Order: sequence, then C-alpha cells, then structure tokens
Amino acid sequence: MSDAICDAHVHFGPSTQWVPYINPVVTIEDVLKKMDQYNIQRTIVFPNPHIGDKYPELNDLMAEAQKKYSQRIIGFGRVDPRRGEEAVSEIKRIWDIGLFGVKLHPYVECFRPDHPFFDAFWGTIFELDLTVLIHTGTMFSSPGYLKPVLKKYPAMKIILGHLQEACISLMRDYENVYSDTSGSRVKILEYAQETCHDKIMFGSDYPYLSYRVQMEVVRAAEISESVRNKIFSGNFERLFKEK
Repeated sequence: MSDAICDAHVHFGPSTQWVPYINPVVTIEDVLKKMDQYNIQRTIVFPNPHIGDKYPELNDLMAEAQKKYSQRIIGFGRVDPRRGEEAVSEIKRIWDIGLFGVKLHPYVECFRPDHPFFDAFWGTIFELDLTVLIHTGTMFSSPGYLKPVLKKYPAMKIILGHLQEACISLMRDYENVYSDTSGSRVKILEYAQETCHDKIMFGSDYPYLSYRVQMEVVRAAEISESVRNKIFSGNFERLFKEK
C-alpha cells in the first residue's frame, strides 16, 4: 500500500463551541502537527463553523495559511448563503484571495440548497470554477437537495462530506461529484467503491473525529489495494493536480 495519504476534510481556526462535548478550536500549526503525525501529505482545510459575519475574517486567515503552506494545504473559504448578495460578494472575494473552494453546511447554516433564493449563489460558484465541499446528512443536508443544482450546473465540482448511501447516485450520475469518507462506515465504503472507486477520498473531519479511527475504516474495508490507494491519495491528487 502507498504511504501517501491526502485528507479532504479538515477544520481550523476559532469557532463558537456549537457542540457541548468538544472545543473545536485548532490553529493551523495544530493541523500541520496532526498531518505530520499521521503522514498526511496534503489536505483541504477550511474555517470552523462560526456566525456568518465572522466568515470573511476567517477566510482571510485561511488565505494566509494557504500562501504560507501551499505545498500541503488546499484552502477553502466559508460563507453563510442566507446573506444573499453579501454571500455572493464573499464567494467572489474567496476566489480573489486565492482560495480554491468553499465549505457549506446546510444543517449548521440552516439553508435548503435547492431553494431559488440561492440561484445566484450557486451560479457564482460555478462561474468561478470553485470546488464545493458540502456536509451531507439528514434534513436540509440530504444529498437529494443537490439534484436540482446539479441539473442546472452538471459540471460543478462537489465533494459530498461524510459518505453515505444517498451520495452514491449523485457520484454515479455526475462526473465531478465526489465524496469523502469522514464519519462513514466500512460496509457503506465497500458498497460505494463497487461503482464509484474513482470518486471517494479519505476524510478525517479533524478535530471532530479521530484520525486513527477514520483511517482504520478505510483499512478495514474489504477492497483491493489499488482502490485503497485511490481513496487514500490517488483520487485527491487527480482532482487537485493543478493546485
């Protein structure tokens, strides 16, 4: 098995403590130490959840880290889409300051991705060729709400956070839709790789989840070594080969 590992799902920076059992505040130096500990070569990093008017400040911090550690970090910004024109302007600024994508969380930010209110928001992301990393789960985070968006922008690059069964059809139907493994289960990974082995990337969800546990999910799966290598690094490197 290849020693190279890339991580598609890492938080950093200050945050409101929005879950009672963990303080998610980590510095970029914390992230780099954890990457060294687990032999992570490159990773997507984005700001922690916060109130929406703090995101521009956090995006600036992310851009500074991206410039300083460009060989190891692929920086994504963060936006509260409910802010309408302000959100569209921040998407443009994310592109201007050199970040490569945007992290969205429909549950935390309480928005339904297919609502017409967000048409200009999605259109701007597509026009600027930014990659979207979006939390998937239940309620507004259901992957099904992305279908109308992808029908309008079928070439949009999207990483579905937290591989689940409902992610698989989107990966099958759209060339540029991927998923990361953070929080997923061995059997779901085994099932998904049968048809989507080129679309799955390792994700840790650090600091919310354990690096060791998330890596063991991939290692425990009954999949070929070539597919495991794709998940740990190959698919990531192909998607971000020009970054």
